[in-house]
Amino acid sequence: MDLVTLGRTGITVNKNGFGALPIQRISREEASAILKKAYQNGITFFDTARFYTDSEEKIGYALSDVREKIYIASKT
Repeated sequence: MDLVTLGRTGITVNKNGFGALPIQRISREEASAILKKAYQNGITFFDTARFYTDSEEKIGYALSDVREKIYIASKT
């Protein structure tokens, strides 16, 4: 697993992040299963945006139990 540090933040994450645009098109339960699978396979950086309808809500629903272990970038 390749890691990368984000600028000068000191935040180190898996080089592969999760782009949340597509999860707006599927159910909450399907999105939850995919997001949990991503986390279980080492993804700790999740990219979303307010424009991606309910993707922020789905990320919160799926990953609230590991919130302190992940990074969520939400664009406006």
